Amino acid sequence: METYIEQDCTFEHEGRKFTAGGAVVTPDYLVCYPRSDGKVCDWHGNVLGECFVLSSWRTPRSFIASRMYSYAVYVDGVRYVGRGAGNSMLLRAKRSKRQN
Repeated sequence: METYIEQDCTFEHEGRKFTAGGAVVTPDYLVCYPRSDGKVCDWHGNVLGECFVLSSWRTPRSFIASRMYSYAVYVDGVRYVGRGAGNSMLLRAKRSKRQN
């Protein structure tokens, strides 16, 4: 598997520039954005793979989201597991010991 690091995640709004971290895919780690259709994508919306929600739990004191989700993500046949705050929110994952 080749390492993928997304580039050019900067946009301008009212004269100010903002930069997002973008997606990263390595043999051991994954940073991406889950979508409501079960796909994961990079910051620009390009599909990288697919994801499944394994579980979720309430996060009552969080200012970001009311729930946190555990995901299984498949990119190029490699299974990653991690968590994120839901659709279009950053998901961070590690390569799963269990590859199926």
